[in-house]
Amino acid sequence: MQNLFWLTLVLLIVAALLRSEISFYLLYVVVGLQFAARFWVRRSARSVAWRRQAPIAAFPREPVTIQIELHNQGRLPLPWLALHEHISPALRSPPWLRQVLSLGAGERRHISYTVYGQRRGYYQLGPLTLRTGDVLGLDEHPLNGATTDALTIYPQVLSLGDLNLPASLPFGVLPAARSLFADPARPIGVRNYQPGDSFRQIDWKNSARLGSLQVRRYQPAIALETLIVLALGRNEYPSRFVYDAMERAIVTAASIAAHLVAHRQPVGFCTTGNDPLTQTQATPLPVATGQTRLIEVLRLLGRVGVANHGDLPTLADQTSAHLGWGSTVVLITGSCDATLIAALLPLKRRGLNLALVVIEAFPANLALARQYGISAFRVSREGRPET
Repeated sequence: MQNLFWLTLVLLIVAALLRSEISFYLLYVVVGLQFAARFWVRRSARSVAWRRQAPIAAFPREPVTIQIELHNQGRLPLPWLALHEHISPALRSPPWLRQVLSLGAGERRHISYTVYGQRRGYYQLGPLTLRTGDVLGLDEHPLNGATTDALTIYPQVLSLGDLNLPASLPFGVLPAARSLFADPARPIGVRNYQPGDSFRQIDWKNSARLGSLQVRRYQPAIALETLIVLALGRNEYPSRFVYDAMERAIVTAASIAAHLVAHRQPVGFCTTGNDPLTQTQATPLPVATGQTRLIEVLRLLGRVGVANHGDLPTLADQTSAHLGWGSTVVLITGSCDATLIAALLPLKRRGLNLALVVIEAFPANLALARQYGISAFRVSREGRPET
């Protein structure tokens, strides 16, 4: 456009000096092309709509297809449209998508690309920048307002054996040969009425259908709930390999949560780490059952970040206040000493079962925790997530 300005100025001077019709004709043509190009580009740019379609989360190493939809809603075609999508280097190489295309009047176009989450994290897709212009290159116009979308990669889930943890950890709802209480949230069928059964347990609909009194049966249990408390403060991981230790702790929390949900046991989760969505300490997830709760735990573990300071005993005390007697608190931290064990004893005196999982622990510290009735375990180095 700068070159055309000087061309227009030269033609104007020549036309004024020579009074030539050809000079005035060329001047009108150049000026008209500039106004037509500007009108065309600005009008067409306002008619372009776009959106990005992407899942909000994915599992590690799972191929994820991202789709960008472009729509020319106007009556004028776009001679060319340059697209530049910025992508995190951890998801794709090269970390961008560049393409030039044309859009006819009312045309829709879909552009897709694939990313791979090699390790867990909270990644941004975009921003998306678009530029358009006329066919002669007389005018270009950027399309602003492109937004970003977030993609969370879940942490890796391992079996407890891969983490060097016994499958018989004392947490969760454990089956018993004889029912200690009736849990109405876990029915397993009906049976015939027997003398001494409570009338509150009679299933009147099945009794009417079968023609005899039927009593509801419930699966026996000896504990109620499990709360996973994960330490993610820098002060809670004195090891030189802080990143490696924290990633193993996150994998451990995800694996324990998956183990509990697979056995249909209620689980809750809280951490001293920061949630990038709020830029504050992550909001605790209350105890619940089902795959929905597991997905919520994995999603939070996928995006949670390191905090400058963490207080594991205080967080455990606050979030376990609603747990009933006999429930279990699984604490996952980077190190263990006498100070931490002393801070956890009040939870033990409240009737809670404590399971302490330490990433970097000395045998003497684990033995000290067991002396006070706290089940203590150490995660194997082979349990680190794959990269």
